[in-house]
Amino acid sequence: MTMTMPAIAASRPAEPPHRRGTRLPALDLFRFTAALGVAVFHLVAVAGTGGVRIWGDPPEAVFGSLYTVASYGWVGVPFFFMISGFVICMTAWGRTPGQYLRSRFVRLFPALWVCIAITTMVAAAYPRVFGPVPFRALPANLFLLADPLGVPRVDDVYWTLWLELKFYLLFLAVVWIGLTYRNVVAFCLCWSAASIVAAELQRPWLDALVMRGNSHYFVAGIAFYLLYRHGSRLEPWLLVAFSWALSIHYYEGNPWQASHGASYTPSSVLVTLCFVILALLATHRLDWIRWRPLAVLGTATYPFYLLHYVAGFAAVHFLRHHTPIGPITLLALILTVLITVAVLVNRYAEQPIAARLQAPRG
Repeated sequence: MTMTMPAIAASRPAEPPHRRGTRLPALDLFRFTAALGVAVFHLVAVAGTGGVRIWGDPPEAVFGSLYTVASYGWVGVPFFFMISGFVICMTAWGRTPGQYLRSRFVRLFPALWVCIAITTMVAAAYPRVFGPVPFRALPANLFLLADPLGVPRVDDVYWTLWLELKFYLLFLAVVWIGLTYRNVVAFCLCWSAASIVAAELQRPWLDALVMRGNSHYFVAGIAFYLLYRHGSRLEPWLLVAFSWALSIHYYEGNPWQASHGASYTPSSVLVTLCFVILALLATHRLDWIRWRPLAVLGTATYPFYLLHYVAGFAAVHFLRHHTPIGPITLLALILTVLITVAVLVNRYAEQPIAARLQAPRG
């Protein structure tokens, strides 16, 4: 499969530094779209592969062609990682290492703690799909250490958060040295080279460190932010092209592709589309997206992602057995309720906790 790279925009003056606190509505839209794709993938496609079929019959029979479409919703995960690379580089610029660490802690953990509490209560109240994890596993989950410590996750989707946390720590190195164009490019080159070396050496510890199979998504996001901030330059475009090539090669981040014999063509097209979309954003061709309500969806995306799996499965299983609602309507209802709960979690729990954590000490 071939790909036409986005045309490199004409040289333009470097963008002024991105103002801290400024939101890009397009990114909010992309975040939410990625999360929604992953949620539909889990609730429709994955829902028929476990010990409990929450829809009763196999989802292929229940949803028909929607099942085929939903089967590729996992592409939302690499899109998340690309967006994360863009956003982390954008928000870290001009911060000290201490400010960077505080901002990442505040962004990651308050919502996580609230959603772990909700998920645990749902699993305890309705254990017919997913039961609660042992109490001894909760402390590790509260700090995203379930994977390295080998304890059960409160929710299986948390595997992506462990990768995010490792990315934050890796990027701390360049924040510590100093966020400049040259240093960020060097960081991306070193990380990309380390990922290739890891593939050749086949050392599990090195794979775990450099996140081979997923690192290129973060690198691509960082490169897109350099283009957004500094205008069209050769080095970021080369990083984008190299990351795209690796993304077409690797699908290890989602075993669904291989285990279900799904065609690689749709996923290749969708991954390529993610690159094209961020290329349009990076070259300021999506600056016209200014719809303010997108900020609400953007801020609710993280708790929505944290809640959709265990709570979503339990809600579908319970309502299918106690109501006559059809599957399409039930799916839409569950997604709407989960989004509403996510908005409430963000507004009445995540934001107040984050405000207290960020308040100046004196």
